[in-house]
Amino acid sequence: MAYVVRASQLIPVPPLAAFDRLADHDSWRRWMPASFRPVGETVGRLAEGARFRVRILGLPFAVTCKVSVVRSPAEIAWCGGMKGGLWAEHRFLFEPRGEASVEVHSVEAWVGPIAALLRPGIEPGARRVGRQQLEALAAAASP
Repeated sequence: MAYVVRASQLIPVPPLAAFDRLADHDSWRRWMPASFRPVGETVGRLAEGARFRVRILGLPFAVTCKVSVVRSPAEIAWCGGMKGGLWAEHRFLFEPRGEASVEVHSVEAWVGPIAALLRPGIEPGARRVGRQQLEALAAAASP
């Protein structure tokens, strides 16, 4: 069983400015919310195949994510978990709204029997983290 958690945020900056801020993994410690805190070494600019570690929603362990898509200035995605049990892919889609603003969509798909079993806890937590990431991105990308 799969489910998708979505959130969106209009950011009053050019699409490339928002995209570049999210793609700059080195800057995450300065602006990512506590609910999605990077740990360990940074990877510079996100690139397909790069791996990074984060602590999510106060879990007692860090989670490894693998960057699956970097398509400037339209999309960044990463995934992680255990295939066949609990797997998620988090996509950020950048939709231009004129030259000086962008609507950023957070789309997180969860699959697997463990994901289905834990849905009552995962879904509201993922929604909260997605909204917090978008709010933090808006603040970090704005002049």
